[in-house]
Amino acid sequence: MSTFASQNESKQNMKMTKYKLSELVEVTRGASLSGQFYAEEGKLVRLTLGNFNINGGGFKENTSKTDLYFTGTVRDEFILNEGDIITPLTEQSLGLLGTTARIPESGKYIQSQDVALVRCKKGLLDPNFCYYLISSSIVRQQLSAAAQQTKIRHTSPEKIKDCTVWVPDFDVQKNIGRILTDIDNKIAINRRINDNLPMLDRSSRGARVRRAA
Repeated sequence: MSTFASQNESKQNMKMTKYKLSELVEVTRGASLSGQFYAEEGKLVRLTLGNFNINGGGFKENTSKTDLYFTGTVRDEFILNEGDIITPLTEQSLGLLGTTARIPESGKYIQSQDVALVRCKKGLLDPNFCYYLISSSIVRQQLSAAAQQTKIRHTSPEKIKDCTVWVPDFDVQKNIGRILTDIDNKIAINRRINDNLPMLDRSSRGARVRRAA
């Protein structure tokens, strides 16, 4: 049997089980942060919708504001850890609902009220698989249909947990999640290389000019 035929048979035989997301994850809203404690310097950064990369998903630093630090008191539960999965509860830009991001560093970012934290129930949903499941078209479509139909649309932890999904067995989830994460990591490395090419080109031109002089 060819490798392709074997893989195709494996896909056909993959067992998919129907769940409500509430059976697989816990979803919580962030803290309400008073604007009087917004600052341009500090130790803790408040998460905003600007931390979600709408083009392809993932985390990005918010460069559109300068008062992103928060100097007030914050409960420990709202200070996130590296690898935590977040998703927006407000859609300021079309298509933002269902976007996912991973926190890049522990002890730095505060979960604000427009941001939901998604925690997987141990042994039921693999975190890497969850990251892609939340941002899949089947979940996005349900979030969009259930969102409040206003100019700026909103969802909630309850509406996220009410989404219906089909997932494979846990071991299969882990394999799929690992493969997708590896692909995303390679894409990120290639993107950083491409971003640095103009800088390298300018450096090499400068070196040639200095040698010529």
